[in-house]
Amino acid sequence: MKAHVFITDKNTFPIVRDNSFWGVGIKAIPNTFDKVIKENLNNGRKPYFGMIGDILGTRIGDAVFLYERQAGFHGIYKIVSKPFFDPTPIGCVGETWPIRVKIECLNYFPEPVPEDYLFSTKEYESKFWGWFYRKIQGPRGINTINPEATEALIELLVKINGNAMNKPSQISSYSSKNMVEIKLPLDRNGKVYLEDILRAWLITNIDDTNRKDLREIFGPAEDLEWFANNVPYHVTRKNIDILCYHKNIKYTGFPLRYKFSVVELKRDTAGDKDVSQVIEYSKWVAGRLAGSEIETVQPILIAFDFNERAKLKAKNSDFSDRGITFVKYEVKDGEIEFRMENF
Repeated sequence: MKAHVFITDKNTFPIVRDNSFWGVGIKAIPNTFDKVIKENLNNGRKPYFGMIGDILGTRIGDAVFLYERQAGFHGIYKIVSKPFFDPTPIGCVGETWPIRVKIECLNYFPEPVPEDYLFSTKEYESKFWGWFYRKIQGPRGINTINPEATEALIELLVKINGNAMNKPSQISSYSSKNMVEIKLPLDRNGKVYLEDILRAWLITNIDDTNRKDLREIFGPAEDLEWFANNVPYHVTRKNIDILCYHKNIKYTGFPLRYKFSVVELKRDTAGDKDVSQVIEYSKWVAGRLAGSEIETVQPILIAFDFNERAKLKAKNSDFSDRGITFVKYEVKDGEIEFRMENF
């Protein structure tokens, strides 16, 4: 199950709950989508493309938990729209939350799960590793949580509440005439403008069944059990660009998680340090998530090009028999194309 935690506080939680939407942004963010794009392209340190990438990782039907600071986790909701841009003020949510998505209440549990319950046992601690690292690293509007954490959070909601209640009568559907489709700018002489854009585009299209190049890299779309971008894995600000779980039931008759894809992205030419980095991330995934089964972890380095040091580093790596997958990207005709490389 793919699920996300959306951050709120005591003021924004009732607005989000009662108006069936959630959003992200920061103070002084422009109030039109075109201005947001222009401002971030002019200043690559602006966080707008990062925020857009996070929300583009959602899918209609994904589960959602609303985390209210100082209170806990509310549930259970689901996503019912594609992401969009809309600066329309709603209650205390003003123009600072224009990157939005519609949600719908599935099961209303009145009592939230306190945050300390997530770490009340060793079993829960092992499942909520992503939330732990994210809290240590610092706040972020969207947190995509893994399947084990999702099931555990539902379990805790049931343990605390017993049964879900009827949703509050004041909940209404989201309505606005100012919604704008989110589109990413791509082309800059064959490269993306910023690495954040490459990450956002890939997390948007990673499960596209019509993209043969992506299917060659990531395998059948139906086997993508879970995927997320900027996955925290360390107490420092280290994040895996994209992490995927692959699962299949075709041959065994029951769900079998058979592979993890660990993706590192580079806008320009990748070097030996980038190879070392994706190997470091892959070792952590093997030890922490794959039961030390290194052969189930596939390191993938995607870049515009690769220098000779990167090729030599990958060739001499003894990480696993799978080796390091090199993939070149190029922007063509308003799309990003990918090509597997063999060295």
